[in-house]
Amino acid sequence: MRIKNIKVSGFKSFCHPVNLQFKQHGITIVVGPNGCGKSNVVDAIRWVLGEQRVKHLRGGSMEDVIFAGSSYHKPSGMAEVSLTFSNPQGDTLRQYADYTEIAVTRRLYRSGESVYMINKTPVRLKDVRELFMDTGVGGTGYSIIEQGRVGEIVSSKPIERRTLIDDAAGIVKFRFKRETAEKRLEETTQNLFRVTDVLGALSEQEDGLKEHVEKAEKYLDLQQQCGQLEQQHLSLSLHQAAINEDKAQELVQGHQQQQEDLQNEKSVVETEMERLKLEQVQRGTHVGERREQLFQKEQKIQEAENQRELEKQNLQNVGEQQQGQETELAELKQRLTGREKERAEIESRLKELAQRLGELQAKLVNIEELRTKENSALQQASEDASVLQKRLLTVHTELTNQTNQKNFLDERLENLTERQQRLQDQEQSHRNLLQEATLQVSDSEERMQSIRLQKEELSVKMAEFESQLADQHMQLTETETQLEDLRYQHSTAQSRIESLHQIQTQYEGFSDSVKIFMQLMQEDPEIMKKLGVSGLLADYITVSEEILAAVSPVMAEVLDWVVIECAADFPELEIFCKEHELGQLKFIALDRPASIPQAPKTKGIPLPEILEFKAPLKEWGEKYFSRFTLLKDEINFWNESGNNRPEAPYEWLSTTGIHLTNSNVSIGKVQSGSLGFLQRQQQIVDVEKYAEDLNKKLKKLESEQQTLREKYETMKQEQESSEEETRKLEFELLSCNKELEHHQLEERRTQQTVSQIAQDSATILNEMESSRQKENTASTSIKTLEKERTELEEKTTEVQERILEQQSRADACAEELLTHRVSLTEITEQQKNTEETADRLRCEIAETALRLEQLETSRNDAGLRLEQSRKRITEIDESFAGMLEARTIMKLELDEEILLHDQKSEEQTLLTQKLQERQGLLENSVSVSHQESLKLTEFRIQREQLENQIAEITDKSPEEIIAEMDVETADLKKMGQELRGLKVRLNTMGAVNLSAPEEYAALTERIDFLKSQSDDLDKALDDLKETIKDINIESRRRFREMYELINENFKKVFSTLFEGGEAKLVLTESEDLLSAGVDIVAQPPGKKLQNINLLSGGEKALTAISLIFAIFLVKPSPFCFLDEVDAPLDDVNVVRFTRLITSLSYDSQFILITHNKKTMEIGDLLYGVTMEEPGISKTVSVEFNEASRLIA
Repeated sequence: MRIKNIKVSGFKSFCHPVNLQFKQHGITIVVGPNGCGKSNVVDAIRWVLGEQRVKHLRGGSMEDVIFAGSSYHKPSGMAEVSLTFSNPQGDTLRQYADYTEIAVTRRLYRSGESVYMINKTPVRLKDVRELFMDTGVGGTGYSIIEQGRVGEIVSSKPIERRTLIDDAAGIVKFRFKRETAEKRLEETTQNLFRVTDVLGALSEQEDGLKEHVEKAEKYLDLQQQCGQLEQQHLSLSLHQAAINEDKAQELVQGHQQQQEDLQNEKSVVETEMERLKLEQVQRGTHVGERREQLFQKEQKIQEAENQRELEKQNLQNVGEQQQGQETELAELKQRLTGREKERAEIESRLKELAQRLGELQAKLVNIEELRTKENSALQQASEDASVLQKRLLTVHTELTNQTNQKNFLDERLENLTERQQRLQDQEQSHRNLLQEATLQVSDSEERMQSIRLQKEELSVKMAEFESQLADQHMQLTETETQLEDLRYQHSTAQSRIESLHQIQTQYEGFSDSVKIFMQLMQEDPEIMKKLGVSGLLADYITVSEEILAAVSPVMAEVLDWVVIECAADFPELEIFCKEHELGQLKFIALDRPASIPQAPKTKGIPLPEILEFKAPLKEWGEKYFSRFTLLKDEINFWNESGNNRPEAPYEWLSTTGIHLTNSNVSIGKVQSGSLGFLQRQQQIVDVEKYAEDLNKKLKKLESEQQTLREKYETMKQEQESSEEETRKLEFELLSCNKELEHHQLEERRTQQTVSQIAQDSATILNEMESSRQKENTASTSIKTLEKERTELEEKTTEVQERILEQQSRADACAEELLTHRVSLTEITEQQKNTEETADRLRCEIAETALRLEQLETSRNDAGLRLEQSRKRITEIDESFAGMLEARTIMKLELDEEILLHDQKSEEQTLLTQKLQERQGLLENSVSVSHQESLKLTEFRIQREQLENQIAEITDKSPEEIIAEMDVETADLKKMGQELRGLKVRLNTMGAVNLSAPEEYAALTERIDFLKSQSDDLDKALDDLKETIKDINIESRRRFREMYELINENFKKVFSTLFEGGEAKLVLTESEDLLSAGVDIVAQPPGKKLQNINLLSGGEKALTAISLIFAIFLVKPSPFCFLDEVDAPLDDVNVVRFTRLITSLSYDSQFILITHNKKTMEIGDLLYGVTMEEPGISKTVSVEFNEASRLIA
């Protein structure tokens, strides 16, 4: 078994899908800078093999393995890794011997849901671990050595280090089986304890139940005697109650006649009373109106007094307000006069400052003009001096240059003559080389063009393949997701169907008699066939959920009826029920269907039209249920039933569950467990239909998935072929490109050389002619420039003197200008302050004037209010006398009305006393009559109760019981004493368990069953202990053999890697070999024998590598993944390390992550991991043999 490839998508830094193909026979190297994601490849392999320890995946939680996003990419919602192994002829994994490839896939969603698959089939984590158990692959195996694992092997505890040998010895699965067996042993022991406890409790219960059985039999005998005596006592009591009822009836009728006479007299008095009451009510209303008028008049008088007081207070407040306003008015006038004086003074000051400011500004203008003239003159003189200096410098520079140039030109003419001769010789030689290079470039370009055309065709083809493969992969992923969802839904539906069927077969909700009867039928199909039992009526009726509530009153009564084929089997059924002591059961015979009544006279729906019957109940059901009618018009149900009651055998139902017959009405929800049977029947039908639909969808999707997978694999092969051809063309194009670049470079160099030589030759000739002309020109220029320099030096001296004189006059003007500007600034600041003061005074004057105007207006308003208040007080005083006189008249009228009302009240009192006398007589008569009526009612109720009690305990009528008795000699009191004595005896027996005989039989049966279970558990315990013993013996044998072999190889490999020295494995002391640890003792060359913890870092790494490879020599793992294990090694040890890997690579597949160049050299295939985008890992691959062949 070898790793063929690994596909990673959304795992850690691998955002995009990556497919790494590994060499199955050779060494694969993975390289890349730090942090690019190399070790994530190791994590991906550990993760897909079932690693659950987050720490070993270098994370904080399992969600950390999902790509967390980057600057330009959103976080992934799922991480998926698929590891494909080759399995030729089932050489390693026997359970998958029929598969040449095994693909293990693991997915993790951000919701926490995790999925494991083997060859696209969902499995458990346990299945994945068992698949690779004892192959060296897995979390505790030795096939994956990640960063830091080498150090862990050296520094770990001895008991932890032995797991490597356990894995190689193949005892991991034995340890797993032993743990499972020990767990089952513990569970079986606990089950045995529970069974023993239950048996002990049931044995005690059995002893106590025997006494209850005897007590129940005695109780039933006494109960029978008591029942017979109670019938006779009740019948005799009923006879006596009937006699008493007749006597009471006569007395009640006499009292009723007396009550009628008294009631007539009472009615006359009540009529007179009502007339007086009406008059008093009217007079009382009139008195109330008079009182209300008097109250209103007094209220008006009070309001007038309050208004007069309010106006007086208003006069006082307005006077005080006027006095305050006069005082404030005088103060404001005085303040306004002062502010006017201040404003006049400030305006005078402003005029003075403005005059001084004008004078200073005029002087400043004159000084500015003078200063400007002086500065202009100074600037002109400076510019003249600057021009002369520049020209003097230019002349001096030109003179120097001309002298130097003349000397240079003389020397250059000699050199140019010599170079001209050499260039002519070189030009001819390079022209011959240029012709050869041009021919080679032309050949290389033609070859390159041909390769590019082939590559472009392949690129187009590859792009199409990539697009098609992406679409196919997306379709496959979507199909797989849909398949998983459908499979889960289908499995859930099947489980639901099985659960419902199991409940149905147990007839949950039915009575115990029905359950026991159907259980007996199911246990003995021969008896069921002999008795002609088809099942329960509930098995053959289907009722939809919408109408179940409406038909529940009928269904609850008939669902537990047992259906038999022939009525002739009833006698045998009776015998069967008696033999098994069954309770009451109802049976129907299919050969005797119910009679079909005439069509009912109602607008309802007959039940056969809405119920579904299964064969063979269809005919019987349609006939029987035709008598039931469902009225859906709920509003008119009672109107319909009131106008047209159903006649027997018809019965009506409503949608709310009302059951109406000719003799009774049932209202309310039916509480019956058997109705749940119908609901489950309908649920089974619905779920089975749903499961069938899911099954069809599953088959269709699986077919589509198979087609897509075949198409995907075909396209994948074509893509791989195209990729291989593309790589070949790329290497060929690279080789041609390098060759072309070399020829083109030579051609350009030669062309440039020839052009340069010709250009240099022409340049030299031109330079020689030019140099001769320049030499003559330079001699003439030197003479002219010397004469001009002398004249310029004289003019410059004169201009410098004029500049000094002008500068002194300009400084004097500037000083005078500064003095006047300071004075101007001071005056301007004074003027500004004065203007601000003037503005503030103007604002104060305006505010004062406005306040004066407001006070004048307020004073005038106050005068008007005073006048109005005085006038209002006068008016109130004038109207006050009239109101007092009207109040006196109203009081006199009210007193007269009250006197007349009191007289009529005395007449009403006399009539009331007369009415009370009649009422007393009437109440006395009613009371006596009521007492007699109560006695009559009591006798009647007593008679009815006695009739009901007799009907409840016996089917005989009271007359029949009386006829059997001697009524004249019968003593009711003595009979009652005997009855009470029997009841006392029954009560003294206490609580009696009448079902004790049945419970005792069931208890005995359960005890026998538990005893058999106890025997089975004892046997299972012995078997488990024997199994654990065999596992331990085999595990010790395997560990001992593997330990000795690995120890021998460890010594050899250690000596090979260290080129000398000694090392060995040592078992720690332990009573049991299975719990012993493994320690390492090493002696590198030239050192003493010492514990491994005392070695250097490099020596520890070599020692750990020696142990790993010693295990490989004994039991090679299918593959070995080493993550930077060579990091601590120097170059010499790296060479030994790589030599050992090369020798082992013939038996195992090696995949190495490294930074060491020497380790890279032994690889057959090189993968480079890079991060072109931050946080996103990508891979590139190079196959060394292919690359070497193409370059050669």
